[in-house]
Amino acid sequence: SGPQRFEAVFVPDDPAADAIDRNNTAMSVTFVGGEGKVLLVADDVGSTQFLAAALRASGITVELRSPTTLDGGLVALSGYDSVILVNTARWSFDQEQDRMLHAYVHDLGGGLVMIGGNQSFGAGGWIDSEVAKTLPVDLNPPATRQMPAGALALIMHSCEMAQGNFWGQQVAQAAIDALSRLDYVGIIEFNWGAQDGFQGCRWAFPMQRLGDKTAALDSTKTMQVGDMPTFAPSMQLALQGLMNTTAAQRHTIIISDGDPQPPSTQLLKEFADKKVTVTTVMVGGHGTPLDRGRMQAVAEKTGGQFYNVKNPKQLPQIFIKEARIVSRSLIQDGETFQPQVVSQLPGPTQGFGSVPTIDGYVLTAKREGLANTAMVVPTSDGRDPLLASWNYGLGRTIAYTSDVSSLWGAAWASWERFQAFWEQAIRWSMRPSTPSNLHVNTRFEGDQAIVELEATDADASSLNFLNTSAIVLRPDHEPVEVTLQQTGPGLYRGQFDTDEAGAYLINIGYESTDGTATAQGNIQAAVTVPYPGEFRTVKHNAALLEALARDTGGRVLAGGDPALADLFDRTALEVPRSMKRMWDLLAMIAAALLVLDVAARRLSIDPTEAAAAARSAVSRRAAVGAGTLDAWKRTKSQSAERADPLAARSRFDADASDVPAVDVAAETSGGPATAGTSPRVGGRPETDAGPPEGDDGDGDYTSRLLAAKRRARGNDGEGAPDA
Repeated sequence: SGPQRFEAVFVPDDPAADAIDRNNTAMSVTFVGGEGKVLLVADDVGSTQFLAAALRASGITVELRSPTTLDGGLVALSGYDSVILVNTARWSFDQEQDRMLHAYVHDLGGGLVMIGGNQSFGAGGWIDSEVAKTLPVDLNPPATRQMPAGALALIMHSCEMAQGNFWGQQVAQAAIDALSRLDYVGIIEFNWGAQDGFQGCRWAFPMQRLGDKTAALDSTKTMQVGDMPTFAPSMQLALQGLMNTTAAQRHTIIISDGDPQPPSTQLLKEFADKKVTVTTVMVGGHGTPLDRGRMQAVAEKTGGQFYNVKNPKQLPQIFIKEARIVSRSLIQDGETFQPQVVSQLPGPTQGFGSVPTIDGYVLTAKREGLANTAMVVPTSDGRDPLLASWNYGLGRTIAYTSDVSSLWGAAWASWERFQAFWEQAIRWSMRPSTPSNLHVNTRFEGDQAIVELEATDADASSLNFLNTSAIVLRPDHEPVEVTLQQTGPGLYRGQFDTDEAGAYLINIGYESTDGTATAQGNIQAAVTVPYPGEFRTVKHNAALLEALARDTGGRVLAGGDPALADLFDRTALEVPRSMKRMWDLLAMIAAALLVLDVAARRLSIDPTEAAAAARSAVSRRAAVGAGTLDAWKRTKSQSAERADPLAARSRFDADASDVPAVDVAAETSGGPATAGTSPRVGGRPETDAGPPEGDDGDGDYTSRLLAAKRRARGNDGEGAPDA
């Protein structure tokens, strides 16, 4: 049962006639239904004997593997309904396998069970891993728990290895991820231009508690990994930072090719006296066998480990393993604990009111949300999770923080309900079996894969209007959602791009509701692209090449000896021409530049005199402007003085009876006003009156006002006023 891979290989009769042999292979994967099957993974397979025997006695097919023997990728893993990790450390898996386990649960609906031990959960370096996201417990210790912390100093000298900056960042991030938020960490880099360091060494990230790790992880992206000449300054800086913490365990990791001068014996003795261990990791570069011996001596004299790494992909796993040294406080053992069952909701612990004692467990914290913490360990500091479960993505996961061997679980091994308990828990986590009434067909159309689902019920009647959802895992394990549309009775169709070589895993979920019963489940399929798309085309496209040559004015060269092609023949090439003559413009520019050049060579300009002349010109301009303004103001003032104040008041007086009669003819001729009577308001006759006192006889107030206006406008007074 499970995925079955088929491969067809074309073998030509004449290998010399096959110019491209990478497209001689075709592959296909078929999923075969069968009984449920689980994969049991452990570093020490012997520690799983009790659990494996109990599951087999329950009728569950169990396959035992160590992390190093996991092969076949996600396609092979999808053939198991659940994966059980028994006391397995994070450093036993590479980063690709970590992401693969996450995708297996979240996107393919598989089950995952993590069982504790001294190399599991946070004590095994799983903190902030992809697998940790799937678990129903928080691998960091409770924030309220007072417990000893660890401190880790990283000395980065990875510049001598290939892609040194990249691998330096990777190993630093791996070590940080493996620590808890309560631990201390510091990163030391080397930079000749550093002004705030010690002999070129300085803190890229000063020694401090990790907290949420954001600042520490960001600092790894800006490290300057220089070529340090000696280890002593960086080790002295690390020792000083470690001793300034309150950590119970202090550890240093050095990554280098070993060519810097080794530290003194006195400095190594100081590390040993202060119980600060040093692990050295030697990578490629200028290191010699002598350098290797020196780095190994540093580790041995301080109680650390020495690694001689040939494959840089192993570096993150090594740093995770070494970072685990400062997380030993997460292990709670040395006494007997009595667990309590606090939840009997449908799930792994339903029907179990009590369980045997345990002799140890790994400290974790309750995860908020939908996680069901069914069993706890009461302590003076609170109630620590022992067993929790939840649904994650399309799958289910269980966390059991104690172990199933004689190390901490001797009482469980002799418990009469041991088999029943673990059978129920594992079956709850297992992916439901594939229904026999659903069939998936796949095929290729160009660069797209077509997925067709055929659904029928027990009576072979079509299942219509299903709610379907499909997830496609690309070769890089990135999920892609695919929509399936119903195209006929019980037929559903979707498509997706296959632009990369590799296996594409398809998980189709369906749900149907007929009013009284609900049917739901998942079915898997896969398509494989055995080689990149450029190897699929085996015929030339001469028409396209000829069109390119024709449209661009080029030539089509016949095959054969390139020396005979005369590549530098320009007969068919047109000489480039400008759309506008450039000579006239360039000649004018050259003439102007010639004048400027002669002036610059022959004329001598005193900057002081030039500045004085400029100030003088500005002063004259300001004086002329000020004089013009003053003249205008004087003219306006004189015009106002010539106007008769009394006439102005009479002009705007509201009492019409006070306005004297005016003889227009006399005013115009310049003679005296003619005495006489004229009608007035109210019917009273107006008496004759001479000019007012002080009047010079030049005219009444209207004519004087008009004359003043003309003078103000610069008029010489000629001409009659406007009517």
